[in-house]
Amino acid sequence: MNRTILATTAIMLLFVTGCDKYHRNRYVGDWDFVTERVFYIDTNSYEFVETKRDTVYYSGKISYGQHENQLIIKFTENDDEIYVYTGTDGDLWLSYPSVYMTCARCPVGSFEEKDKISLKYFYGDKDGIRNLYHVEGAKTKGCKNE
Repeated sequence: MNRTILATTAIMLLFVTGCDKYHRNRYVGDWDFVTERVFYIDTNSYEFVETKRDTVYYSGKISYGQHENQLIIKFTENDDEIYVYTGTDGDLWLSYPSVYMTCARCPVGSFEEKDKISLKYFYGDKDGIRNLYHVEGAKTKGCKNE
């Protein structure tokens, strides 16, 4: 009788300690991404002119970042990845000020349930080139307990 209770308790703990115990875990894994990139150039008069637009399909990854609640999302074959923070509600934000983003917690997207993501953010470099990324993703596989 004691072994049955112990076995039942152990099985229940496995379900409870799965991917959902810690909210960041539920998003880590392999994802299929569709990324629309829009490229702009700064005309030095604070006017941005679109120079190119393309769509990239990529099987990427979402992995753990170095900080609590941080995720790394690699969404193209190039060096296109973003370091974001997530809360228990699935909202995503950047949390560092930069030349082009002056907020301390810039919203960039959210997870829809455990298997869908939507990101939209603007990135600029020192040469006046600006990129707008709109990323949609669907999870293909992830946590061992799924």
